[in-house]
Amino acid sequence: MIDFHTIKNNGSNSFVITWDLGRRCNFDCSYCPVHRHDNFSNHASLIELKNTCDFLFEYISLISQHRHNKDFYISFTGGEPTVNPNFIKFAEYLKNEWKNKFEKDITIKLDVTSNGAMSEKIATSIIKNFDHVTISYHAESDEITKKNVLDRILQLHQGKVDMKVNVMMHAKHFDECVKVCDILKENNVKYIPRPIGEDPDSMLATAHKYSDEQKQWYSDFFNTSITPTTRPCCGGRSFTLCNNEESIETKVIGFRNFKDWHCSVNWYFLHIEQQTDLIYHHQTCQATFDGKRGSIGTISNYKDIVNTLKFNLDNKQMPTIVCPNNLCGCGLCVPKSKHKDQYLMNASSTINQSILL
Repeated sequence: MIDFHTIKNNGSNSFVITWDLGRRCNFDCSYCPVHRHDNFSNHASLIELKNTCDFLFEYISLISQHRHNKDFYISFTGGEPTVNPNFIKFAEYLKNEWKNKFEKDITIKLDVTSNGAMSEKIATSIIKNFDHVTISYHAESDEITKKNVLDRILQLHQGKVDMKVNVMMHAKHFDECVKVCDILKENNVKYIPRPIGEDPDSMLATAHKYSDEQKQWYSDFFNTSITPTTRPCCGGRSFTLCNNEESIETKVIGFRNFKDWHCSVNWYFLHIEQQTDLIYHHQTCQATFDGKRGSIGTISNYKDIVNTLKFNLDNKQMPTIVCPNNLCGCGLCVPKSKHKDQYLMNASSTINQSILL
């Protein structure tokens, strides 16, 4: 792997909105942090979800004016989004409203990330209303549930909905996870084996320790010398690592400390947390324009976010995010550079560079 100062995105330049509909989940995976799931939170009402749409449409209408690519993905997450009784009805509402407002100018695609433990009826509705599905296979659930998940995966695949399966490579159930990968491969279902945990040196349950044999399987899968501690892009995209003399295309990377690098994550992502009322540039990195981590505002007072964004764009003084984190997870593949001049050159392939400070 070369010593690089810039990452360029080779794949989709779509803008991805991750929308956490609530913490309620029908699973209780040991490696899922307690702040990400529970079995008691109230479901967001249809009215609340529609109100959040008002913010989303205003935000996207501003961002899209300065992005070369006008494709937007709205990806519902949780918790488990499909347990919300308003889930399908709201998806239908959102698609209809989008067509009325943006159909001629902006492309929308709906995505849902689910644990797959849904009914056949919900899976049928997803095939009808969604453009993409991400299913995460969790080996800690019971055998009946896991069989149902595999049945739903095959149903969705046969329904011709675009789908990817993240197989969470549980260290204690590694052989089972490998068998699931084999089943998916046999049925031509796209999948990515995902290591569990962001920090391999952590003692937390959210980070798994892998044996040498397990590491070798992972290395063989990607046909490289990487181990499960190395991060692939969540969406399976490739990206290019560059320095002044050479470049290399890859889907995985071992170096993940981009602290103080200039990053375009705000031009690729937006994260909404319905339950906490908070809005972030990105779900996991949570980078802000002041070099810190945190939300950029609330759903309740979303006009503040929209007005600030409009002012910065209109006055061509859009700030650039400088990474505050020691570890990059999702968002790894978006364009970023160690030096601002390199970042500005890189950013021009995605956005109207003239609006940047």
